[in-house]
Amino acid sequence: MELNEWSYWGKSRYWWAILLMGIALIPCGLWLIFKPLAGYAVISMLLGWILVLLGATQLIVAGDIARRLPGWGWWFAGGIFDLFVGFLLVSNFVLSEMLLPYFFAFVLLYRGVKYVISGIGARKWQSSWWLYMLNGVLLMLLSLFFFFSPITATAVIVYLCAVAFIYWGITLIIFATDIKPRKSAKAV
Repeated sequence: MELNEWSYWGKSRYWWAILLMGIALIPCGLWLIFKPLAGYAVISMLLGWILVLLGATQLIVAGDIARRLPGWGWWFAGGIFDLFVGFLLVSNFVLSEMLLPYFFAFVLLYRGVKYVISGIGARKWQSSWWLYMLNGVLLMLLSLFFFFSPITATAVIVYLCAVAFIYWGITLIIFATDIKPRKSAKAV
C-alpha cells in the first residue's frame, strides 16, 4: 500500500464544497476592507455564519473520507468545533462582541495546528506541503496576538479579519485542488 493511501489528498468527491467556501471568503474579506465602519458587530455575525457553513462542509468531507481512510477525525473535530463556535457567535450578540478575540484565537490556533500536522504528513508526496506548513505557522502566530492582546485586537480586528478571510479563502481554494480526485485516484 502506498503512503498516500493513508491520506485524504486526492480522495474527496466533495472538493468543490471546500472550493466554494474559499471563493466565498475572499469577497467577505474585501467587503470588510472597504466597509470598516460597518464594524465589529457585523464581523461577529459574519464569522459565526461562515463557521456554521464551514463546519457543515467539514462534516460532509469527514463523512466522505471516514469510510476508507484514517485521519478523518481532524475533519470531524474541526466541523463540530466550527459549528459550536459559529452557533454561539450567532445566538448571543453581547457575548459575541465580548469574546470575539478569544474565539478567533482558538479557531486560528486549532487551524494552525491542523495545517502544520497536515504539512508534515504530506511533505513526501504533496508538492504544496510547504503552503500548509506556512499557513499553520501564520495562523498560530495570529492566534497568539488574539490571546495576549484582546483589547488591541478589538481595535484592529476588522482589518485582521479581512486579511485572514482573504488568505483563508486562497488557501482553501488551493487545498480544494489537492483533495480533488485525480484520474489515478478513485473517489468512492
